[in-house]
Amino acid sequence: MTNIAYDEAAHLLRRLGFGGPPEEISDLASRGREGAVDYLMDFSQIDNGGMDRLLAAGFDLSNPDDPAKFNLEEIQRWWFTRMAHTRRQFEEKITLFWHNHFATAVSKVNERFMFIQNQTLRNHALDRFDTLLLNVAQDPAMLFWLDGVTNVRGNPNENWARELQELFSMGIVDAVTEEQNYTESDVKEIARAFTGWTVRPPGRTDTNRLNYQFAIDPNQHDEGLKTVYGQTANFSGQDIVTIIAAKPATARFIAKKLFEAFAYPLTSSSADKAAIDKFANVYMTSGHSIKSVARAIFTSDEFFSSRAMFALVKSPIELVVGSVRMLGAIYNPGTLQRPGGSNILADASSFLNQQAYNPPDVAGWRPNLAWVNTSTMLNRFTYADFFASSRTANPNAPGLWLTHDQLKKLTKGSAKKTVSKFLELLGPLSVDAATVRKLRDYLQVNDGGDVVGFSPDDRTIDQKVRGLVHLIMCLTEFQLC
Repeated sequence: MTNIAYDEAAHLLRRLGFGGPPEEISDLASRGREGAVDYLMDFSQIDNGGMDRLLAAGFDLSNPDDPAKFNLEEIQRWWFTRMAHTRRQFEEKITLFWHNHFATAVSKVNERFMFIQNQTLRNHALDRFDTLLLNVAQDPAMLFWLDGVTNVRGNPNENWARELQELFSMGIVDAVTEEQNYTESDVKEIARAFTGWTVRPPGRTDTNRLNYQFAIDPNQHDEGLKTVYGQTANFSGQDIVTIIAAKPATARFIAKKLFEAFAYPLTSSSADKAAIDKFANVYMTSGHSIKSVARAIFTSDEFFSSRAMFALVKSPIELVVGSVRMLGAIYNPGTLQRPGGSNILADASSFLNQQAYNPPDVAGWRPNLAWVNTSTMLNRFTYADFFASSRTANPNAPGLWLTHDQLKKLTKGSAKKTVSKFLELLGPLSVDAATVRKLRDYLQVNDGGDVVGFSPDDRTIDQKVRGLVHLIMCLTEFQLC
């Protein structure tokens, strides 16, 4: 086994997670490329007891009929607590990926169904795509989001049938051949196959108030022959999922979607199309295994290439959670015994234009350059200032805290070494010499403009080092992942 470079391990952790401290990155580097990927992906082997105890102490989401304990803010706080504290980073990152892929939103869907879907996505995130797709199709959130519950015999609703093909499986045209993947007739006939799909609420005696069950109403299901992709049969909705999951166009679409989300944006060049085909072939030969495709991407030369390094713009969730994990900041969500828990991470992400459980539409959040403009960059700078100045005398209080003790532990004996350390922690970031010089000068110049040198005393740490964190988080380089 050959170690990978530190910056390659950091790249891997940013993409398969949200980033982390040097010791976590060094551990990954020591495992080698395939070992590091396997460690992150085989997350069920990682003890997550600390997070589980934190969740048990801080949340009671057992009764969705109790608005004081079960509401949008609470399920957001629950998920951000997971993202900030989990030792299984990829579990949350891949759940976030599928949340954006199968974009449903609390703007239309009840919070309880959004919470149920979060479990569905997490539980099936690395299954065969057939399994994931069928579970999402039968999930209450999707059935309400795309009006599946109103899709009945004699009056089919085409919303799910259309988005199933266009956004969730294969796209309007093939990602490589650019051939049309389906027709309007296919949409209409597929809609008939899904008629009668609905959900049953928990029974009166059911102690699990989130136990909604998928059902097919035989009185509303169309049992007639349907012609789909040139084949005629009495297709059911499950038949359609199986057929679509087996299509080469789906293999290419899913491979491309995963690659662009975790590696870098692709072009229409022959080389990039060949890359799509390479990973689509893994999909087809592995029985449509999402895990196999993802692993092939994450261990590939493409993923570790210079083209991939810092090629993506951090989403707000990645920026907020990443800053906490990279600098070892404290996020205390609060406990049930102390009412008034903190939802600051979710609020910060919403402020930066990404509200968890509420993508803007069925196509989800647009990636990369869509995250940055004059307005959103100003908000990112504001968050950086808030984060860097999050002081507290009581780190056990609910909230987000970048404590003095933590900054003191990270601060070095000189301006040069301190700048280098924080650029490493928040990336590691490679910036030009002029920027490095300005950051060093900032640490050594007082408010009156006099050069006073650098002494890592408490006052300097509380003012200058916090200011350094703010400045680095405002750099263009920090916005990239």
